[in-house]
Amino acid sequence: MPAILFMVLAMKDKKKNFYNGNMSYTRGLISGLVLSAIIALLSPLTQWIISYVISPEYFPNVIKRSVEIGYYKTTAEAEANFNYKNYAINSTIFAFIFGAVTTAIAMIFIRTKK
Repeated sequence: MPAILFMVLAMKDKKKNFYNGNMSYTRGLISGLVLSAIIALLSPLTQWIISYVISPEYFPNVIKRSVEIGYYKTTAEAEANFNYKNYAINSTIFAFIFGAVTTAIAMIFIRTKK
């Protein structure tokens, strides 16, 4: 929810301050896609901070627990899925797609209607 709110507020601010209150759907969509790309490029860094600074025991714990409960049969299988590389790639892709979809929907309401 905060991500959606921030994207909508950013688009409203762009409309008001950059386009003087007159922004077409296409202009807004392009602005949102650019913002989504910037956020996506920063996602690996934020994932690194989360994985290694904030919660360095996350991967070992989730690997151990997923094997214990039988989600994966071996530790190697769990390690192949629960690692920084996979999380960084997934967060980057998700950030861009989620931002693009949010922008596409929000711009229906934010655009200047003529």
